[in-house]
Amino acid sequence: MTGRFAVDLLHPGRVAQTWQDWFVGTQGRRRFLFALSGCVVVLIIAAVPWIITSLRLSGDQGSLPRLRADLAGRDGELRLLRADLQALSVEAKRQVRWAEVMTALSQQIPPTLKLTKVEALRAGPPPAPSPGQPPPPTPTPVSAGEGELRIEAITPLKPGSPNMLEIAQFMAGLLKDPAVNKRFQLKNWEIKPGTPASGGGQAQGEGEKMIQIIIVLSELGR
Repeated sequence: MTGRFAVDLLHPGRVAQTWQDWFVGTQGRRRFLFALSGCVVVLIIAAVPWIITSLRLSGDQGSLPRLRADLAGRDGELRLLRADLQALSVEAKRQVRWAEVMTALSQQIPPTLKLTKVEALRAGPPPAPSPGQPPPPTPTPVSAGEGELRIEAITPLKPGSPNMLEIAQFMAGLLKDPAVNKRFQLKNWEIKPGTPASGGGQAQGEGEKMIQIIIVLSELGR
């Protein structure tokens, strides 16, 4: 008959009969505390990533209101910047159109005509009627970009019809110019007696009669 026994090599002279001796033997309490400490350490190591993730998530959730406020502020700044860029784009296009029109005027006007005024007018709301007067008729609606270009010039009065011929040629050439033709059309024109421009009396003569030409072009609603 044979029996099994275990020799505790770490502690000579002691014999560990079974595995229960690790917990109920003379060293059982120390071994139990050691095993419990090991489990606690393992749990702490396993819980550290979860705790860190929870803290980060809590911090991110707490910063959401501030991020929303920053986003709203940035959105307002972006809208303002977009409006400024649109205004600059419109102004740049207007400057380009104005430069093209002035170039066309300088190329088409004959030497005998002298420009006195070139004015761009924007269509605005009609003036309010005075008390006791009937309201004016409802005007035809116009687009936001519709306006007028008023050109005034003077020329010496000549016998015959050279003045009318020169004025007609100037108007025809101006309206055929691509810079003017694609944006304006003739609205009305008028010829009436005029006075010399500043310094023109000495150049043209004191007794020389002048005529004034007024041309109004309406902007096409494109």
